Amino acid sequence: MPHNLVHRAREFYRENRLAWRMVAAVIAVSLLVTASLTIILVRIEYQRSLARLEADLDRLSSSVRPQLAVNLWLVNSEAVRTQLNSLLQTKVVGWAELVEPDGTRYEVGHLPDSRSTMIRKRYTVEYEHPLTHKNVPLGELELVNTLDGLQAQLASQLGRMLLLLGSGMMTAGLAFLWLYHRLIARHLSHIADYTRRFNYERLTAPLVLARERAGQDELQTLTDAINTMRRNLQIGNAQRDEAQQAMLREKELAEVTLRSVADAILTTTSDGRVKLLNTAAEKLIGWTFAEARGRPITEIVVTLDDTGEADFASLLHLAQTGALPPGAVKTTISNRHGEHYRVEMAIVPIGEVGGSMGYVVALHDISAAEALTARLAYQAMHDELTGLTNRRGFMAALATARDLVQEYDEARVVMQLDLDQFKLVNDTCGHQAGDELLRQLAQKFRETLPEGVQVGRLGGDEFGILVENANEAYAQQLAQSVLLALEQYRFVWGDRPFVVTGSMGLVRMDREMCAPQDVMSRADVACYAAKEAGRNRFAWYQGAAENLEGRHNELQLLATLRQAAEQDWFRLYFQPIVPAEGGGGEPHYEVLLRLVDEEGRVVPPGAFIPAAERYDLMATIDRWVIAHAIEVLQDCPASTMLSVNLSSKSLNHQTLNFVLERLDRSGIAAQRICFEITETSAIANIQESTQFIDALRARGCRFALDDFGSGFSSFTYLKNLPVDYLKIDGSLIRDVVDDDVSRQMVIAVNEIAHAMGRKTIAEYVESKAIVMVLHEIGVDYLQGYHIGMPSPELLE
Repeated sequence: MPHNLVHRAREFYRENRLAWRMVAAVIAVSLLVTASLTIILVRIEYQRSLARLEADLDRLSSSVRPQLAVNLWLVNSEAVRTQLNSLLQTKVVGWAELVEPDGTRYEVGHLPDSRSTMIRKRYTVEYEHPLTHKNVPLGELELVNTLDGLQAQLASQLGRMLLLLGSGMMTAGLAFLWLYHRLIARHLSHIADYTRRFNYERLTAPLVLARERAGQDELQTLTDAINTMRRNLQIGNAQRDEAQQAMLREKELAEVTLRSVADAILTTTSDGRVKLLNTAAEKLIGWTFAEARGRPITEIVVTLDDTGEADFASLLHLAQTGALPPGAVKTTISNRHGEHYRVEMAIVPIGEVGGSMGYVVALHDISAAEALTARLAYQAMHDELTGLTNRRGFMAALATARDLVQEYDEARVVMQLDLDQFKLVNDTCGHQAGDELLRQLAQKFRETLPEGVQVGRLGGDEFGILVENANEAYAQQLAQSVLLALEQYRFVWGDRPFVVTGSMGLVRMDREMCAPQDVMSRADVACYAAKEAGRNRFAWYQGAAENLEGRHNELQLLATLRQAAEQDWFRLYFQPIVPAEGGGGEPHYEVLLRLVDEEGRVVPPGAFIPAAERYDLMATIDRWVIAHAIEVLQDCPASTMLSVNLSSKSLNHQTLNFVLERLDRSGIAAQRICFEITETSAIANIQESTQFIDALRARGCRFALDDFGSGFSSFTYLKNLPVDYLKIDGSLIRDVVDDDVSRQMVIAVNEIAHAMGRKTIAEYVESKAIVMVLHEIGVDYLQGYHIGMPSPELLE
């Protein structure tokens, strides 16, 4: 029982500790104030009592001094003593003494030991002389009274006041404690227990105080504030949970995205240390995330110092100072295994926690793209078969030479070489033999000609040579060495030897004659003169003094071609174009041209087309082909479609009007005819070509871009040419099985064509293996010897 009481007392004290302190403070202050006031009041009462005693002594002395004076005058000592003793009976005087002038003393009562506990007053006793009426001093009266009674009375009064005040204070303190506990402490304890057990994750029930009357006082205001805080926490927790879920989703999405990004991504801290890298970065730089984490990024990403480009450390410094220009920069990096890659590098700042700034480094591997671009650029200027500069590259070299000639007046010599026996090799052994002959001759030219002399294959069996030294003797010596090398060379194919010779035309390129087209035309004339002179020799272009025999032969060839167009010596052949997926589909053929001479021999277009182009007869021949193709369509089923080739000379208003007039006259649907134009023809005059195509497509005709992919500018001009089909260049199709670069280029052309809504046609499909690869790539139509040979009749 006592133990429980002690425990409860301790609990009561713990719960009301603040009230105890407040009560103790109030009691202490009250006691201090009360004691001070009591002392002051006692002091005042003491002073008042002293004043009253002094007044009593004064009154008593006034009443006794006359009688004492009479007794002293009469020298009645006994009466004096009796009167002094009577003073003691008044209790106002405790000791009295009368001293006469002669030293006689009268003393009664008891004098206190301590002078601090008594009050003493002296009075002069005087007698008025009856005769003189003057006051005669007869002695000095001293009255003393003790203060012991007064001090005891005041001490008793002070004790009673303090006892009464202490009892009242104690009672008031206990009442205050009970009221404080009842009204405040128990509720504060409940609030403290509530907040102590408050679970910020689950959030307990609202705080409710156990009060009968819940008025809006300070406790209720505190309770409402706590409940409001609880509701805000609930809302905040819900928002936090939602934000965390969203953040987790975003983080997962970011991680998945980062892993799936093909580019290498690295992130760093503000001090340049690796914070994160994705899978592509691990493959590119050769470091795993675990190995690279925390290392300086300059140790992970290493650029080559000998490239002449900005190294990574300087780029990172520019990014840190805010001086890095926007966009990506190209550079070469070396990974952990010593492998080199060309990359596009972008460095972007990203904020971190605490306001610091990290960086995101993106590395896009462009090694394959640059290699492909370099390959395309190389192929645009080089012949794929021989590796020599092609016609475009050679003409570009002539353009550069023209600028140098005009600026420095340094003449050049241009040579054109035509092989004399090339057609024999092709006709007897096939195109493979001819291709191999051209490859071997290209290597022979490299070995024979000195360094600095540029050699190019202009097409077919034509080669061009650009000599920087304008000395005619030196040029003639080079020409003779080339012809001698050809004459001594023997080409063997299938145990069959061939003698190959050539004819060369030489022309001087100086300020008077430096236009590339004019120079090549004159070199062609000189080469023709060499052939006419017996072949296996060279001839200089002689200008106006050119021999009349050569000029006569040119005019004769021109007349023959015109006569062939007028007398229908030309014949149309048809080669089928079929869907790659199989199935029938609408019949589609490409129209091919042949020339039948007076002796009935079929001459392939390679024998007369170059001459027709040289003497501007292609527009005439094209109109002949268009007219006869429309006539063929009139006799064919309505679903048949023919593709007709057009030269660059035909992309004009005259041919446009001719086609429209023939379509109107025949009445056939324009959708049945498709015009094929080469990339070179289309871009020679892009504006006129586009107008020509737009006008006929508006009528319903279709267009195909032939030999697509043979030039570097194909992709550039494709978006500006509104064609329906892309005919992929046969040089790519022929090697699509064995050459990975050709296959990738075919894939690129096919995907770009489909992305732009064009259909693709593959030429030179010469084997089943090529068909399988093209079917896998997704090419739309196929054409070639494996699909169908050219025939003078349409195959139904």
